[in-house]
Order: sequence, then C-alpha cells, then structure tokens
Amino acid sequence: MEADKLPVSEGFIRPFLLSACIYPLHIVGGAIMGQSAGMLPQLLDKDSSIPIDMEQATWIASSTAIGTCISSAISGPLSDMFGRMRVVQMSYFLMALGHALMMAASSFTGLVVGRLTVGLGLGCDFASFIYVSETVPAALRGVLMALYTVMCSLGFIYIYVVGGYYHWTIATGINAITATSGLALSFFLYETPVWLVRQGRLETARKSLRQSGIPAASLEAKLKELQDAAENKSTETFSLGDLLGPTVWKPFSMVCIMAVLQNMAGFYIVISYSIQFMAEFHSGYSPVQVTVGIAVVRLIAMTLTSFWMRHARRRVIGSVSGFGSSACLLAVFAFLHFGHLAPVLVENQWILIALFFAYIFTMTLGIYALPWTMPFEIFPMKVRGLMSGMTYVSQFIAMFVSVKLYNVLMDNLHLQGMILMFAVGSALFGSFCVTWLVETHRRTLDEIEAEFAGKSKVYT
Repeated sequence: MEADKLPVSEGFIRPFLLSACIYPLHIVGGAIMGQSAGMLPQLLDKDSSIPIDMEQATWIASSTAIGTCISSAISGPLSDMFGRMRVVQMSYFLMALGHALMMAASSFTGLVVGRLTVGLGLGCDFASFIYVSETVPAALRGVLMALYTVMCSLGFIYIYVVGGYYHWTIATGINAITATSGLALSFFLYETPVWLVRQGRLETARKSLRQSGIPAASLEAKLKELQDAAENKSTETFSLGDLLGPTVWKPFSMVCIMAVLQNMAGFYIVISYSIQFMAEFHSGYSPVQVTVGIAVVRLIAMTLTSFWMRHARRRVIGSVSGFGSSACLLAVFAFLHFGHLAPVLVENQWILIALFFAYIFTMTLGIYALPWTMPFEIFPMKVRGLMSGMTYVSQFIAMFVSVKLYNVLMDNLHLQGMILMFAVGSALFGSFCVTWLVETHRRTLDEIEAEFAGKSKVYT
C-alpha cells in the first residue's frame, strides 16, 4: 500500500503528530513578530521600569530582523551538515534563550540582545519546512505545511491579547515556556529519512520512515527509492556560475521586488506597531481591542489563503490582493480626510475600523503570502536551498528597514500620508503581479525554469 493512500489511522495521524511537534515553533514565531505591538507602549510609559524613547523603541522592534537575516543565511547549509532536526532544535533553543534574556533585562541593551537572539531563532525555522517536506507523505504535505501559517496567526492573536492586556513580561514568559516545550518534544523525533539516507544511516532511516507512518510492507521499497534519489543527487555538480544564470537572478530579483513592495504596503509596520498605529486613528475604540481584531482577521485570511493558493493563479492572487488593499486604504484615507464633513461618518467610526480590517484581510491574501511561499517553487533544484535562504535574507532586510523607519515616517508623513504610501505600495504590488510575475500555479518546475530562461511562452 502506498504511503499517500494509507488509512487515516496510519496515513494521517502519525504525520500530523510529527508536524504538531513543530507547531510550537511557528506559534512562537508569530508571537515574536507581533511582540513589539504590546510591549513598546508599556516600555514607553513614564512609569516603565526600563524607560526608553521612540528611537530606542524602533531598535527593539527591528532588531529581531537583524538576527533573522544572519541565521536564515546559514540555516540551510547547517541543516545539510547537521540535519534538519538539529537546526529546528537550535531554533527552539534560541527562542527560549532570547525570551529568558528579555525577562532578565534591566536596560535597553538587554532587551535588544534578547530580541536579537529570538531573531536568530526565528531565522532557523527555515529548517522546519524542509523537515516536513522530507518526512510526511506528499498527499498530506500541502495541508500540514499550510497549518503552519495558521499556527503563526494564532501566535499573533495570543501575543496581542496577553501582551496588550497584561505586563509584557508575562507574554515573554509564555513564549519562553512554549519554545522550551517544543524543544523537549523535538527530542522524540528522528531526523528526516532523506538526510539519514544521504549520511548512510540506513537503520535509523528505517525507524524514521516507520515513525512517519510508512507501513512495514512498504518500508524497504521506500528506503530503496530514497537511496536511488541520493545516488542521483550525488552526481550533481555546483559552480558559482550557476548563480549568474537567468534562472537564478531573475526569480531572485522578482522576489526582492515583491519584498520591497510588501513592506511599502505597510504589512510589517502595522503588525509591529499595531497598538501605537491604531491609537493614531482616534476612533473611540480601544487600540488593544482593534489590534486583537487585526490578528483574528489575519487568522481568517491566512486560513482562506491556504486553500485559495491550491486553486488560483499567483497572478490573480497578487493582483486581487494588491488592488483590493489599495482600494481599502484609499477609502480609509477618504474617511480620515473628509469624514468630519459627514456627521453620519463621525457617528459611525466602526466604518473606519471595518475598512482597515478589509485592508488587513486583502493584504494577507497575497501581499503577505506570495513573497514567502514562491521561493520554494521558482529556483532550480540545484540551488533551491541556497537561494531560498538568500531570498529570506532579502525579505528580512526589507522588513528591518521598514520597521526601523516607522518613527521617521510617522513624524514626516503623519497618519494620512502613511495610509497613502501603503495604498501606493499595494497598487504597485498588484501591478507588478499583473505585468511581471512569472506564473507557477499548476506548472512543473521544468516549465517554470524554462520561462525564466526565456525558452517558453508566457503562461496564460
């Protein structure tokens, strides 16, 4: 019986349990990205035990991206050398350590060191995607990997709720405990069968295959298949010249442009400073409540995105998300600029918040999702691991710049100017997807590579 056609008791439960041991990593990952939203207002308060100013606040918010840039650049090669699970464990450890350092911090420097450390851990979670892709049956891979985005969104919700309503050290402590628990669970897992076979550890590879749900009757056939694949891979050669070809620099440039426009559209500014940003609206609603609402909307959008990406073209997803977000933001701008002229709008501030929620929803569908998911399908197999890591670095650099410049942007553009900037960035993202994005939906990797090489017709 094939692994992808196993009964539920064999074919789903074990792969799901394996993936569930990685889910805490992504829950904490989402919490890390949204942590500054509730943390910074408390630190900026005059009664804070660690007083900071706005410039220091931007360093606390953005320092995570610095650590992530460093570790995401090396986590791919490290996972090849030491195994995917070892890098996952390192990710858990650094996240737990970083949050412990933040709890023990008594100064601005200590907080930055802690945030930098959790960023190092966040960059290492790259290996978790490789772990699942090499462990679970192909028929379940998409569903189980899609659940990671849901876990990340759940992390946003809990960090916004706990971090917004309680002292920031409580949320930080929960993160540390969650990461430590995930680390403990990871020691019950074997390394991926693919990596073990390439290391010649066949007996352990058998145990790993059995743990992932492969029945005994199919085990030897699957092991032979992995051995054959490993032998074929060992004959491949890599040279620096491979990085100069159009099948590498074109997709890399494409993702970099999307990353810049993603940040220009305001995604990471909003999630990093959501409480402070929503306070600028003066809507009459609690900024903390609105922030929790943003996290819930994002969770719904990410859940729908997981299914939408299985059926829709990437150009459609990107254009709908880009132009839809821009339209929502222009409506928000009109409300802020002209709302005082219409008494009905002044009395119904919920309309403003609903429009902003619509922006969060439409932005999450594509502007957020595409730059993070497309690298795994647009690079040639020979350089996919390396270049996927490099695209992650470029995206975190763009994130660092946008989050660090929040104070400068707000001082110079003010709220309405930032809303317009977000609208322009969203519209440019949609335009880029319509005109330049190379379609990947339902195309083989060879077809995608051929289009980047200029050897195929444009996908229609």
